[in-house]
Amino acid sequence: MAVHFFTELNGVITDRHHGDINHDFFGTPYFGHNRIEIPSDAVIIPLDRLDFYDRETWERKSDLQLIDEGLLPMPKGWIRDGRELREMTPEERVIAGLDMPRQGFKIEDGKVVQMAPAEMIAAGLLTQEEYNSRLEEENKAELQRRLTELQTPDVTAMAEIDEDYAAWRRGQLKALLGVKSQAGWPLDVVWP
Repeated sequence: MAVHFFTELNGVITDRHHGDINHDFFGTPYFGHNRIEIPSDAVIIPLDRLDFYDRETWERKSDLQLIDEGLLPMPKGWIRDGRELREMTPEERVIAGLDMPRQGFKIEDGKVVQMAPAEMIAAGLLTQEEYNSRLEEENKAELQRRLTELQTPDVTAMAEIDEDYAAWRRGQLKALLGVKSQAGWPLDVVWP
């Protein structure tokens, strides 16, 4: 009688067959292999281990279950996310040591963070002159942003009708404009 079965040797499935389960495999690669009958719709993959399958239904266990049981290693670049496997994000890959951080970044306390300017200078990613130029531009932009906030139509109108508000605004403008006369402007800035 013809049945569906597979052959296995040392816990590894060697092939799937259909026919007489008692057939003599003498002279074939399956000689001496154990034979296990399976349902006709069972999907058995040669070279899988027997442990990869539920022995009652002959359904293949999920990769996550095989990983949990120690039968498969966690694939490189993947992590367990609840009841699923998913690819790591670029940040997770860096933290796991699979990829290098982008230039100017480092791993700190399990997170990818930007290097401090001194670290970037020490690493040769930034010269002192480049840093000073960047700092000058940032400080000039910050001063302009703060001055602009005090020049909006609402702020100007409020200063026209409220003397206390006008006095506060004048004090803010004076302090901001005074920043330009500080020693070291625009590199060393003490914001009001």
